Amino acid sequence: MARASDADLDDNLEVRFQELFEQGPGSIQILDPFGYTVRVNQAWESLWGIFEGSEVKRYVLSREYNVLRDPQVMAAGITPYLERALAGESVAIPAIHYDTAALGLPGRTRWVTARAHPIKDKQGAVVEVMLMHEDITERIEAETALREREERFRTLAMASSQIVWTNTSDGRVAEDSPSWRAFTGQTYEEWKEFGWLDAVHPDDREPTRLVWLQCVADRSVFETEYRLRRADGVYRWTAVKGVPILDAAGEVREWVGANRDIHDSVMAQEGLAMRLDREQRQSALLAKVASASRTLHTVLSAPDIAEVLVQEVRGILDVHQAVVSLTAGDNWEQAINAVSLSDKYAAYAGFSAKTDGSGIYAEVCRTNTPMRLTQAELEAHPAWKGFGAHAAAHPAMRGWLAVPLINRKGGNIGLIQVSDKVDGDFTEQDEAILVQLASIAANGFENARLYASLREQDRRKDEFLAMLAHELRNPLAPIASAAEVLKISTAPERIRASSEVIGRQVRHMTSLVNDLLDVSRVTRGQIKLDRQVIGIEQVVASAVEQSRPLIAQRAHAFSVEMQAPDARVDGDATRLVQVMSNLLNNAAKYTMPGGAIVLRVSREASRVRICVTDTGIGIERELLPQVFDLFTQAERTPDRSQGGLGIGLALVRTMVALHGGEVQAHSDGPGKGSTFTVWLPLA
Repeated sequence: MARASDADLDDNLEVRFQELFEQGPGSIQILDPFGYTVRVNQAWESLWGIFEGSEVKRYVLSREYNVLRDPQVMAAGITPYLERALAGESVAIPAIHYDTAALGLPGRTRWVTARAHPIKDKQGAVVEVMLMHEDITERIEAETALREREERFRTLAMASSQIVWTNTSDGRVAEDSPSWRAFTGQTYEEWKEFGWLDAVHPDDREPTRLVWLQCVADRSVFETEYRLRRADGVYRWTAVKGVPILDAAGEVREWVGANRDIHDSVMAQEGLAMRLDREQRQSALLAKVASASRTLHTVLSAPDIAEVLVQEVRGILDVHQAVVSLTAGDNWEQAINAVSLSDKYAAYAGFSAKTDGSGIYAEVCRTNTPMRLTQAELEAHPAWKGFGAHAAAHPAMRGWLAVPLINRKGGNIGLIQVSDKVDGDFTEQDEAILVQLASIAANGFENARLYASLREQDRRKDEFLAMLAHELRNPLAPIASAAEVLKISTAPERIRASSEVIGRQVRHMTSLVNDLLDVSRVTRGQIKLDRQVIGIEQVVASAVEQSRPLIAQRAHAFSVEMQAPDARVDGDATRLVQVMSNLLNNAAKYTMPGGAIVLRVSREASRVRICVTDTGIGIERELLPQVFDLFTQAERTPDRSQGGLGIGLALVRTMVALHGGEVQAHSDGPGKGSTFTVWLPLA
């Protein structure tokens, strides 16, 4: 085989290089020493979309186009790099965004980097420059898209009300979070690593740290709530969620999370829970009050009401002491009627000293106003005296709440007081509850009094009916006997005596019947007065005349002391005589034979005063308030020597009241006599 000539070898080598140039994967553009394009390969055509036969390729390969004078190349600062290559230096050219449409012909836009390598001859002169392009469009677009996404993410994070953060795979803070710093006021140096925990509320800090570390270890979603300190120092509740971001190998690359401010909703929920709890406690309290009310309504006696009241009040208001004191006299003296003490004051269970009408108890009763005081206010109150002589025996007071007991007419009948509340001072609600229970109890006390009064009236009526039957039967026996005598006797003396017996007993029965008719008129309000101006001396004389036989019969020493003989009143003479005679007859009946009765008449300013005083059996103190009630009599003797129906004094009070006057009874006690005083307005 013949050996190839050098010319043939050169031709073959040229062909191989030409084929390599054309088929190579990289874009190659050959420039002459002046910047004109000499040749391009197929990869270049594919890169720019400029193919053989196109007007653009013809333009690029013509003397009309020079890379060094390309406006885009010049604007991108690439020309100096090309000049260095044309001067013989191999140069790496920075990325350029080149749009072939700027040449005035259709084309593509690509991001490329390039390397310009000079081709020299044997003498070292640059004959060509090989410009090799690398298409980085997809990479640039990917980087641009990533950068845009990151910018959008940061913009969204800044615009969002949430706090956005990222942590390393092991749970540390490495990357800055402007939203975290803006909310907490921490610097990056303060919040990095685990410094973010310093902004968490001290009570939430350790639990949050443990949960976070556990989630990092488990690679599970971090979700919790904690209070985060705001830049102004105020702690706000936030809901936190952190999610692990995994790489292609399934390992945690980083953590991304956000804090959402939920303070208002948490506070609203807490407020709702507090209101619900308060309403539940209020409902339970109202149930207790309702139960206490029902219990108080079922009790009929005053002692039982007082006992129930202190027990219920102490339980409802949660206090160590509860006391009911009812007014015992005209000077606001209170007797302690019921006491309820906790075990704390068990040693004082026997304390029962009543007040003397002074001090803070009386202040409540006089003013009929509730009083709610702290311990300091109680001790500073001018009416507080520490119970004086009883201070050592009285349980200690620790704050005080007292409410008056008021009857239906607005009068005071006592008070209910509590002290030493188990938790805190007394509140408006405590006072409102005690006022309500006091009102119910006051009605209960009034009802108990009325109930007792009705029972007493019923008892008196039973006694009255028995007494009436006896009083009406007594005259019948003498009348029947006298009538029999009249039938069988013709002796004038016997007839006269029998007639006198009948007349006397009939008059007695007539008096009883008239008294009964007067009672009937009183109860129906049908008594009418025949008024005229009359002298009081005339009224007294007529009354004395009617009562003198009974006084004489019982051998009483009787005197009249007329100190106002010219006194005149505007009234019904008959009714006023009835008043005086009733008082004189009562004095005669209830004074042992041989006693003394004095009738005194005097003037007092614009009134005339009439007193009937006797040395009789007297009146018990407990009976004094009742002597003017219907069917009331002092204790009778076994032989019923006093007689009467017990309605005289009731008629006296009614008649005196109809005349615009008043009547009063006084006695120092049994065996010490009585005094009845009538005041009538002068005409």
